[in-house]
Amino acid sequence: MDGTKAVRAAPWKREVVGELSGLLERYPVVGVLDISNLPARQFQQIRQKLRGEAEIVVAKNTLIELALQKASERDKKLGEMIKYLGGQSALIFSKLNPFKLNKVLRENRINAPAKPGSKSVKDVVIPAGETEFAPGPVVAELQRVGIKAKIQAGKVVIMEDCPLLKEGDVITKEISDVLAKFGILPLELGLKLRAAYETGMIFAGEVLEYDERKAIEHVRLAWTNAFNLAINADYPTSATVGITLSKAASAAQNLALNACLPVTRIMPMLLSKASAEMLGLSAALGAKDKRSLDKELMEMLGITPEEAKSEEKPPEEKPKEGEK
Repeated sequence: MDGTKAVRAAPWKREVVGELSGLLERYPVVGVLDISNLPARQFQQIRQKLRGEAEIVVAKNTLIELALQKASERDKKLGEMIKYLGGQSALIFSKLNPFKLNKVLRENRINAPAKPGSKSVKDVVIPAGETEFAPGPVVAELQRVGIKAKIQAGKVVIMEDCPLLKEGDVITKEISDVLAKFGILPLELGLKLRAAYETGMIFAGEVLEYDERKAIEHVRLAWTNAFNLAINADYPTSATVGITLSKAASAAQNLALNACLPVTRIMPMLLSKASAEMLGLSAALGAKDKRSLDKELMEMLGITPEEAKSEEKPPEEKPKEGEK
């Protein structure tokens, strides 16, 4: 008996496939959820929070597969979503784009205690320093998992930072017990998107898991680099045209100043430059002979008439008749 006949033989299965088919036609975004190890209570809480933004349907993988096969007749990409089914699965339907939908799901995850055999979702480092543990067997427990600990002044002290877990590491029972003592919750419970479909494209869950801060920093860096390129290439854009015009005005001003062009805007600077050069030349001449300067120049250079007179040489006496 094939799958189609099985569905016809069981009305409730036909209803489930029909419901899924209707939702697949109604919503632009469809995701395959992993609901493994998620307590029923938290699942219902998340479902409530998503009301109005997304709809979740839990069904057997065989029924979900039938609905996706039927939907693939109008869009083959929907049929490719079948490969993401496995274990405990559900379909989520939404009008949010896949990245926003994944963000909403991620924000509704909660940290949970470690379970032996589970994988850590983050790096865990036990920091050095004093602990609140009383001296006793706990020291041996810490040492068994690689934490350097000993008793000092009646307290259990961690001697150095210990990288206990890396993301993806399998948690042993010994490590699970130690994490519980420190109150560390290395697991995350929540709905996870294995993949999402939107307008003929499928986004794997790994693609949807991105660091927003890093993404924003990358966009800022790209904008800065593009801005600098446009400025250096004199490429006019709405963001650079003001600076480009200021740069051009400054270059034109420097050219006119260096070429001594008598432009109205440049004339005050040319006169100031000429005055400074004149004073510099006058100072150089005055250093050799203050008498070479007229009264106005001496006043401008701060030279008093007395200073100029002091450099005057007494008149040479003419030799008397008969003297050589």
